[in-house]
Amino acid sequence: MNQEMQQAWNAIRERVKQKVSGPTVYRALDALQLVTIEGETIVLGLPHESYSLVGHLNNPTVRKWIDQYLEEAYAFRPQVVIIEGATLQDWQLHQRKQEELRRLSEQGTRKREAESRVYSNWEAVYEQVGRKFAETPGRSLASNRARYLNEMIGFVRDALTRLPVETEADERQLNRIIERIAGNVDAPAAVVAWLILHAPTAPETER
Repeated sequence: MNQEMQQAWNAIRERVKQKVSGPTVYRALDALQLVTIEGETIVLGLPHESYSLVGHLNNPTVRKWIDQYLEEAYAFRPQVVIIEGATLQDWQLHQRKQEELRRLSEQGTRKREAESRVYSNWEAVYEQVGRKFAETPGRSLASNRARYLNEMIGFVRDALTRLPVETEADERQLNRIIERIAGNVDAPAAVVAWLILHAPTAPETER
């Protein structure tokens, strides 16, 4: 970061300090440094030992003046990012973390979409019921089979909101699913049917 840009940031910081009050806010602003400017993104950083002050900088009033004075200084509306750390390496680490968060978010979205597709027909629900049981750890234990049963009650109820039972064929498919769950947990099919269609779901317990 060249000296001219640092001087410009120092001047902006002093202008912001004239618009706000409070010793902690002043400390946060004094610690805040210009890290880099990439396109229309202005990266500001707090050293690691001062990052606990970031909440004061994200106060709407403080951010308003930071954004406004940066916009006046650079003649464009910047995207201001405040990171932990005050070096280019810290900025690069921040970007990697954000990319990982985006990847996990997209992965979660794809998983939810895939689960939604599971409900596209009763045959798919039947297959998922079997798959879930196969994935149940320690399924020889009654407590784990009970957890599986409780999960399947919610799972089939959710499927019922998406796949109406309108024909005799639908009814047979639903009963086939109920019988498969009953067989997995070694319980009477009529009891499992009652639990799915009428009983409240038990709260989840920690494993």
